[in-house]
Amino acid sequence: MSDTNDKNIFELLHTIEKISYQMVIKWQQRSNNDLGISHILVLQELVNEGESRPSDIAKKLNFTPASLTHLSMKLTKQGLIERRQSEEDKRTKYLSITNAGKELVEKAYNDGIEVRRELFSHISTEEQQKMLEIYRKLDEALMKPSK
Repeated sequence: MSDTNDKNIFELLHTIEKISYQMVIKWQQRSNNDLGISHILVLQELVNEGESRPSDIAKKLNFTPASLTHLSMKLTKQGLIERRQSEEDKRTKYLSITNAGKELVEKAYNDGIEVRRELFSHISTEEQQKMLEIYRKLDEALMKPSK
């Protein structure tokens, strides 16, 4: 690879990260709650999978068990999830989402759509189509097994 190509890739990666970070900030400002994206990911996982063991959620989201414990404590305190102990094995705990948690996930999802809609309103339909083609190509490359 040439120095110019390396510079372009570095600038592209930096810009993608910067835009992603700014989108999260805008989403958090719109959300009007003190939860981060990690909290929402836990809630979304519970919406998708239903009642789950914390260790399974941590593994799926690539979180440490300690960080999931910290996140779930805040979510429990806010009434967004509930914790249940297994009747068969008292050492096993389960988390489930409450109706308030489901409502918050739906609002977070809709807030995210609005942030992206505002962002993409700055580029033409043709540019959006080209961007979609590029991202599909990158997604395909990520799905191929590593050599």
